[in-house]
Amino acid sequence: MGRYLAVLGVGFTIALAVAIGCDRDESTDSRGPEPVSSLSYKGHENDADSNGLIAVYPAAAGSRVDDCRTCHRGGEVVDDGERTLELNPCSYCHLVPYPDASIVSGAPGSYENTLNPFGLDYGWAGRSTQALRDIRNLDSDGDGFANTAELAELRYPGDPGSKPGQPIVPVRTITRDEIVTREVHEQFLLMNSHTQRSDFYATYRGVTVENLLTAAGADLGSATTVTFIAPDGYARDFEIDAIRKAYPPGLYCANLDSGSFGDPDQGFVTYPGEEHIPGDLVDGGTIPGEARLMIAYGRDGSELDQAHLDPTSVRLEGEGPYRLVVPPTSPGAPDRGSSYSPSGYEDGHDYDDARDHNAGPSIRAVVAIRVNPMPEGYEEFDWKNGGWSLVERKQLIIYGAGITGN
Repeated sequence: MGRYLAVLGVGFTIALAVAIGCDRDESTDSRGPEPVSSLSYKGHENDADSNGLIAVYPAAAGSRVDDCRTCHRGGEVVDDGERTLELNPCSYCHLVPYPDASIVSGAPGSYENTLNPFGLDYGWAGRSTQALRDIRNLDSDGDGFANTAELAELRYPGDPGSKPGQPIVPVRTITRDEIVTREVHEQFLLMNSHTQRSDFYATYRGVTVENLLTAAGADLGSATTVTFIAPDGYARDFEIDAIRKAYPPGLYCANLDSGSFGDPDQGFVTYPGEEHIPGDLVDGGTIPGEARLMIAYGRDGSELDQAHLDPTSVRLEGEGPYRLVVPPTSPGAPDRGSSYSPSGYEDGHDYDDARDHNAGPSIRAVVAIRVNPMPEGYEEFDWKNGGWSLVERKQLIIYGAGITGN
């Protein structure tokens, strides 16, 4: 399916101004001061509804509730591969203006369908600073706490799983300096894509996941799985054995680029410069070095390009600052993407579903790692917000089993 609007919609935040109706006469509505701090995705940080929230609840400025999730909800959808996917509020809302044909059920039918109970109450009360005051004493999400009490404690008034007095799970914030000073792990490997036109070989530089989690204090002895989370909410689980093991050596296949064929369109693999390919590798040879699950911060001698949203294509562009790199479990030759097969070339390189397409699980722009199981009694870390500020600060959050925080 591709990365679901390039991985579940790339977390593009739809402002409540759009969700409840931009055609309202703004001249009669008091929304608060000029632009203030907001954690909403860039392009919505000056949204009138965000500003109105801060006008009524000044202490919320720049906090976790200074974000679209205060009024929006996520949702579950089913794709044409019969997978049930949990979308964060940003991705879910963005399906209204940008429908995805691969979704067979669960997509919201309107902007109103993307609002949580607090967002609905806010809209029905008039969508203004006065509306926020009028619904202060309501318990929109039915968790036993009034909206004003929840916002005062920086909890979500539209989410019954978030309430005053409930501790938020401790997190360990890892900085760029901390990551690059860990023991360096480098590996050359094939990144085989499921749908994209080209596969590629690359040398990634970073740290093994096991090294990083151990340094953060994770209890890998009791952990069952580890979840890697992108800023758009795309997440993938790996068994703990996958964190600890060495993967099989990869296979190198040369001369599959556009310059190796009479028809350039027949090529479908890109290669790095020769200085980034192990010198003794030959076509059909085994790739040397230990292959491990890793968090990469560099590729082919350069830093990973920082991920961002392309508002035109609604796709995530770039890999960094950090990418989860997953070596092939069943190494093999590259193949063309499913969207580019059959190609008509009859050269044996068209899409083969049996091959290990490891580029998809190799999550770009990883911002959070959850070590499961979560400690009991805690509110989940708010990964649904998107995490774009973590991308900008080049930080990584780790939480869950054994993590006690910074």
